[in-house]
This record gives sequence, structure tokens and C-alpha cells, in this order.
Amino acid sequence: MRNTKNNELRVHQGKNVKRFREMLGLRQEGLAEIMGSEWNQKRVSLVEAKEIVEQQILELVATALKIPVEVLENFTEEAAINYFNTFVNNGSGSVNSNVSNDNASSTVNNTNASVGKFNLLDQFIETTNMLKALYEENKGLYMALLAVEREKNEILSTRV
Repeated sequence: MRNTKNNELRVHQGKNVKRFREMLGLRQEGLAEIMGSEWNQKRVSLVEAKEIVEQQILELVATALKIPVEVLENFTEEAAINYFNTFVNNGSGSVNSNVSNDNASSTVNNTNASVGKFNLLDQFIETTNMLKALYEENKGLYMALLAVEREKNEILSTRV
């Protein structure tokens, strides 16, 4: 848990590692391979189980996933949900951001705090879009690799 001036946020950095790894379509073995020879599936699993992950490991994971380390350090679902809950469509096509949510216990409604959260949310959205693009790229590469593998198997089966 991390204390801030106005609220207490529950950040589980290991779960954040898992969330972003899964968004990329990577298995634990795949992340371990990207992170280096001293990493394996079990070690990645242990990292994902930790609430607080060592800074050096967070930086290594962030580099491997190609995302900012701050996202792994600070992302909470509650903060993102509360931020979006502060916006209500008033039916005229414009958005009213002055409506507070009874369930919103974060500091998002606080003007000073919302500036920092807004930047973090922008960074999260940008990272999510980047992860989606990487996922699609990886999917395309996988499909191409699969096609080559099928072609190779077909050639080998005709020779036997």
C-alpha cells in the first residue's frame, strides 16, 4: 500500500506486471525469455505475486514490455475507474466533469491531485494503445511464422 496526502491507494505492482504482460499476449515464459537468460517462468510468477516489486526488477520488466515504469508502479484500477466516473454525458453531446461520484474515494475530484492523475491516465491510455499495436504486430508475426512452419512441414512430409 502506498500513502498519499489525501488517500490511500492499493497498488499491487506484481498484478500490474501480469495485466500488461497479458495485454501483450505474452506468457510468463515469453516474458522471461525477453528479460534474459537468468529469468524463467517461475521467477516471473514470483514477481507477479509480489505486491511491491524491487525497483531494478520493475525497470527491467518495463523495458521488456516497452512501457513506462511509472505505469507498473502506480496503476490502480480504482483510480482509473474513479477518474472516468467523474465524467457524465449530459445528453447534449458535451461532457460535464463537475459531477462527483459517491463511490469515488480517490483524489481525482481534487483539482490539484487530478492534474497528476490526468497525466498518469494519459500515459496509461497511450501505453494501452501501444500494447494493442504491439499485440497486433506480434499476432501478424506469429501467423507468418505459423504459415512458414506449415509450409516446411508440408515439404518435409512429401520427402518422406
